[in-house]
Amino acid sequence: MADRQFNGAILDIRTLPAEPNQERSFHLDLVAPQDLGTVVMEVVPGSVVSVDITVRSLVEGVLFEGRADSQVRSECVRCLEPIEGVETTEVSQMFFTPEAIARMREEHGEEGVEDLEVLEGDEIELEPIFRDAIVTSFPFQPLCKADCKGLCDVCGKKWEDLPSDHMHEVIDPRFAKLAALLEQDQK
Repeated sequence: MADRQFNGAILDIRTLPAEPNQERSFHLDLVAPQDLGTVVMEVVPGSVVSVDITVRSLVEGVLFEGRADSQVRSECVRCLEPIEGVETTEVSQMFFTPEAIARMREEHGEEGVEDLEVLEGDEIELEPIFRDAIVTSFPFQPLCKADCKGLCDVCGKKWEDLPSDHMHEVIDPRFAKLAALLEQDQK
């Protein structure tokens, strides 16, 4: 059972040895918030996001590597069937010490360090790291299966449930009056 909320989750790294190349692993079960997803796919609100993290101390800072398994739901963009499953997301991010950032700033200027993450104190905020990784891993167009044929554009039924000879007689609206005249003529 998850004991922490996803929003605001932090990782205390005070127990990480300060010597370079030392690492520590953590496991957390976080409660998924209401807003973790996109318009097309979401992590099921209230479900458990299982997170495994390894933090390694390096000379320049801390290397953060993590994996999150989350229950997701969506619907197929072709046939509108519900899709549910587990999405696994991996993330790797380097956090630099303020001293390392200062050295890099001297060597490379401001442009070389503007996008680098700075390790402030003894905690790493987990929410932005995993939120960005999980949401950006979602497909833009989720499918129930790769070869989903979708729906018939006339009757709206799933193609895979219809016979192979399924078709509708569709008259071009420009010829509708001619068809009506033909029908009248045949009566």
